[in-house]
Amino acid sequence: MFPAPDSSVFRRRIYIAILFTALFAGAALILQFVRPTYYVQTEYELRDAIARDGRTTPPNPDLIFLAIDKASVTLDPTLDVEDLFASTRTEPAFRGALGLMAKGWPWDREVYALLLERLIGAGARVVVFDCLFPEPAAGDDAFRAALDRFRSQVVLGSNFVTPEDVDLTRRFPSRYDQPTTTLISPNESPDDRVGFTNFFAGENRIVRGAQFRVAFRSPQESTATYLSLSARAAVKAGYAALLPNDFAEHVIRFTGAPRAGFRPHPVFEIFVPEYWEHNYRSGELLRDKIVVIGAEGSWQQDELLTPFGPMPGAELHLNALNALLHGEYIRDLSPFGAAGVTVFAAILGGILCLTIRSPWLRVLALVATNAIAPLFALWIYNHQSVSIPAIAPLFAFNGNVLVGLVSDFTFERLERLKLRSTLKTRDDLTQMIVHDLRSPLTIVAGYVGALQQIAGQKLGPNESRYLAEALRSADDMRDMITTLLDVNRLEAGEMPLRLEKIDIVQVVRDAAKRFGPVLNRRTIRYDLPSDQIWIECDGNVVRRVIENLVNNAIKYTAIDGTITLRVQPNESEIEISVTDNGAGIPADKHKRIFEKFGQVDGGGEHRDSSGIGLSFCRMAVEAHGGSIGVSSEVGRGSTFWFKLPARVNLSTVAKAHASSGDI
Repeated sequence: MFPAPDSSVFRRRIYIAILFTALFAGAALILQFVRPTYYVQTEYELRDAIARDGRTTPPNPDLIFLAIDKASVTLDPTLDVEDLFASTRTEPAFRGALGLMAKGWPWDREVYALLLERLIGAGARVVVFDCLFPEPAAGDDAFRAALDRFRSQVVLGSNFVTPEDVDLTRRFPSRYDQPTTTLISPNESPDDRVGFTNFFAGENRIVRGAQFRVAFRSPQESTATYLSLSARAAVKAGYAALLPNDFAEHVIRFTGAPRAGFRPHPVFEIFVPEYWEHNYRSGELLRDKIVVIGAEGSWQQDELLTPFGPMPGAELHLNALNALLHGEYIRDLSPFGAAGVTVFAAILGGILCLTIRSPWLRVLALVATNAIAPLFALWIYNHQSVSIPAIAPLFAFNGNVLVGLVSDFTFERLERLKLRSTLKTRDDLTQMIVHDLRSPLTIVAGYVGALQQIAGQKLGPNESRYLAEALRSADDMRDMITTLLDVNRLEAGEMPLRLEKIDIVQVVRDAAKRFGPVLNRRTIRYDLPSDQIWIECDGNVVRRVIENLVNNAIKYTAIDGTITLRVQPNESEIEISVTDNGAGIPADKHKRIFEKFGQVDGGGEHRDSSGIGLSFCRMAVEAHGGSIGVSSEVGRGSTFWFKLPARVNLSTVAKAHASSGDI
């Protein structure tokens, strides 16, 4: 679509590409660092989509989810434990725990002490309570005693911060008010049995990670640092070396959909002998495991949003622990790295604009790049554990390419308008000059003709031939001037056609006879119907079309060559063709020869051509509502043909070509 650019145009395109690249890179960087709400939400939606489609972390078999589910908290208070579970008669602890559970929710906290005894007695490495204990309640003394007894193997989730105090922004590290009341008596130093429950969520409150170190504001000290619940559990289990050294939020790689990675086990089954024996293999399943106890979620809406859907808090801790044990973190690029990706995307857009000239190919490349970009981001996420920014680079790339495309179309339109204006000025000047040349040329031709008549008998053969050639050349020049003027008038739509009913066969014969004196051993053959063929057209214009085609054939037909004129009628149109056996025309030049001043070296003796004859033929035929074309192969001659609509009754036209003749 675009013309081949010259050096100045190409330099201008380079300057424009550099300007657009700088503008969109700058705008994208501002967007990336200012981070308006809509930008952050869209960015996270794309990241969540990549997380759902990307690689997940396989669940660690050493992590067990013991769920406080609906079945556990809705035991019938009138339950006859001894009759329903006969084996509990010999297990007073079992019967006592089920009895406490059957009294309704919230449970007497002695239940948690019994849970600790059962789990650690079975060989559990660490027991984590993701439960809130905000106020004093029955059973606290028994629970505190159990916490002291199993101090090295238990982690208690704190309830230090109310939801309204939680800071969900990306400050490093997050800061909270230090707790004032806990289940455990306050100590001057952080209690290693307590882990802070803290998840990292974005602007749309979707949890994507967990902090492993948490800082509090304290009246007595500027900052007191506590390990989070999952980090404290890892330390207790002997994985302290796996803890990250920095204080920033870590985006975890989830295990998949909720309740899929870690299947919840109802907590009441721990105290049912049959379940304990069959489901837990009498405690063997729990040996050397990290057991997380917490609400299952659905019965108390104790769920938080994640990229994979709502997930209970206890399962989120399990995911954080799982990521910690596997070392599966997703790193954000540094601000400079993210800026580098954005600038690279803008530069890539500028290179695409400079290297691909076709607008459709550029649009195709744009679509392909936008389709490949998520796949590339997914590959980086899966294999490099890096989350690259998406919105700013895509904005820089797409904006640069699209605006560059609009710019090219705009400049192309301006160039075309400029070219059209230049061509119009040239045509006006040409028409004026040609029109002024016709008058002196007519005078010259008149005097040469008069001289030929007056001195015809007094001149010798050579002088007479010279005068004849001069007169013929003057006539040719006058025809050329007339043709050029007619071409300009046809282009402007100012050449009226004098339509009349004519015999096209006779017009073809008359046009060919004019070239008898200049054939120079060439032969014109006819392939014409024997009857007359009447059509409605401007006979003078059609005759000149035929003369131009015959004259063109004579120029490019070798001596002793043959030129064939053919008329082929049918019910809707008449086809007139002129065939020569000259050098032929390359296929890629067939359209150009009908353009104004379009010339092609087709072989033959003659090279003198104005490039307007065939242009006149095309416009004259199209003005009649017809069509024109050429069939040619290099070395095998050419056939120029044109078709005119038959505007009169052709029922008398003979279908067979009955006559043939030579000149």
